[in-house]
Amino acid sequence: MFTQRTNLPRIERAILAAAAHWHVECKSGTADPAALQNWLAASAEHARAWALLQRMDGQLGEIPATLALPALQAALVRRRAAAKVLALLAAAGGSIWLGQAGLHSTSWQSWNAGLRTAPGQRRHVRLADGGSLELNTGSAADIEYTASIRRIRLHEGEIMLTTAPDPRPFLVETQHGVIRALGTRFGVRCDTQATTVSVFEHAVEVRCAAASDAVRRVEAGQQLRFFASGADAATTMAAHQDSWLQGMLVAVDWPLQRLLDELSRYRRGHLACDPLIARQFVTGTYRLDDIDVALASLCASHSLQVQYFTRYWATVSTRRT
Repeated sequence: MFTQRTNLPRIERAILAAAAHWHVECKSGTADPAALQNWLAASAEHARAWALLQRMDGQLGEIPATLALPALQAALVRRRAAAKVLALLAAAGGSIWLGQAGLHSTSWQSWNAGLRTAPGQRRHVRLADGGSLELNTGSAADIEYTASIRRIRLHEGEIMLTTAPDPRPFLVETQHGVIRALGTRFGVRCDTQATTVSVFEHAVEVRCAAASDAVRRVEAGQQLRFFASGADAATTMAAHQDSWLQGMLVAVDWPLQRLLDELSRYRRGHLACDPLIARQFVTGTYRLDDIDVALASLCASHSLQVQYFTRYWATVSTRRT
């Protein structure tokens, strides 16, 4: 819920209008990601307006598809859509306030995280205790080491952690709960739906956010998907779970849709799959440093084709003869 707070400045209408424009451009697949990043980085007010839009996304409706329209008509459709988004924002009077909940939303925290990676980027961090942290594509995290605790806050994305001997507890926090390392190497992946922890050495303990009195132990070779209110049963960890550390993705009898969902994490824009072949099983090893090359390899080995409508919008379908 949005709350009115007199100690927070009102978001100016011009900034809301710019945010509405970017929202529509992103939804229609015509946004320039680099330009959007520059706009967001230019001002804290820009980031506030964008975080507000992310929270209101479900109220904004669908943006009409414009890619098949003539250029001038498509631009007009996007302008009208942006005007509707701005009208919704301004309906709260240009007096929409980004309340406390907004400042602590996942989107806001991700934009302001101390450690961030863009799509396709990975990052290695040496921790102060001698351990290590690897960030995968599109991730955001903060590190907090004090005299009594070692804490990693993962806002979104995926990390791999190797802990070092230290008397202080080592915790990883996500919006869904807390993971406590028990002298271990483990991976954590977090999105809006759930958090998944995969244990490669030793074990971890998991406490869900809304059920912190219940502790789940996850042993080496296992993974656990959990939510704020509970957790699934632990399962055997799939092979090659950490192949992203070497810049590789290994798929063995994966539905095509699953493979494309994974590859899309490493490129900007929209990567779609023809529903008629979404369940087709595929196997292969794909490099993550150039997803367009990976798509070409996929298409060559499985009689598929990829169509690029724009640089940031691609669809995989059956190859036409």
